[in-house]
Amino acid sequence: MTGIAAAGAYAPRFRITADEFAEAFGSFDAAGVSEKAVPAADEDSVTMAVAAARDALAGGPVDRDEIAGLAVGSTTPPVDEGDVAARVAEILGLGRGVETSVHTQSTRAGTRAVVDAARMDGPALAVAADAPRGDPDDALGHAAGAGAVALVLADDGPASVEETAHYTREFAGTRFRERGSDTVDAYDATAYERDAYASVVAGAVDRLDSVGEVVAPTAPDGKLPYRATSGIDADAEVVQAADELGDTGAASPLFGLCAAWADGASSVTVVGYGDGASADALTVSGTLAADWDRETEQVTYAEYARKRGYVISEGGDH
Repeated sequence: MTGIAAAGAYAPRFRITADEFAEAFGSFDAAGVSEKAVPAADEDSVTMAVAAARDALAGGPVDRDEIAGLAVGSTTPPVDEGDVAARVAEILGLGRGVETSVHTQSTRAGTRAVVDAARMDGPALAVAADAPRGDPDDALGHAAGAGAVALVLADDGPASVEETAHYTREFAGTRFRERGSDTVDAYDATAYERDAYASVVAGAVDRLDSVGEVVAPTAPDGKLPYRATSGIDADAEVVQAADELGDTGAASPLFGLCAAWADGASSVTVVGYGDGASADALTVSGTLAADWDRETEQVTYAEYARKRGYVISEGGDH
């Protein structure tokens, strides 16, 4: 058992609604997403990780000079090679002796960061930050959002990770990103991808001794998480935040945890799923306050496309 002493969350202030997207683009194919967070031109996984970590540390019971470890999870680090955890640690002002690790290449990276931080010697920060990007004309691109969640892990806290379990089974051809590409892709074998998601999520959860009253799985959109219960032998409610933030990648199951806490849940099974496929299931007891409420600003589709780096011709085409 590992205590969770504090939590923090961050989501970009810019938002685009599904209606605005559909009116301008002609369609919006992100199922169950009503609006999504749009990172500013100067926002990336590092800046968002820092914002969430500062939120977790602010006024919490663990001072930043007590942090002995930092684990960062992201599928969208700003560099292909380079220790982004070192950059986060430097900006946060953590000690020179802090142990760091980075988890990437899979949306499971957020829960991997939590599991890794729990194994570190002393209080540790686990941060999941992501801003996935897809082609502008496919469902993956339509769903892509942004945000970060940070947990301070310590011996004691108002919440705790009670149990963890893992499951791995190869499902080749599910969501992936080629080397050198900045957009995620898939072969659009919808039934196959749904089966991969549901069976791997269930496989991890089934290895737990007990399941929380709420399940918060990785949420590629606002609809797929509800399929997670189809293979789970438990009467658990599904919670996700993709309906208002979009696909937050490695951070999405932790946003689900925060949303479950906000709804008053005191027993949550968090499931980090990564296409390929593998999953971590963590049962968290207790509750904390960690919200991402801030003043938001709605953007037009043209503004959204510019912020995401899509090129728009004079005629409006990509």
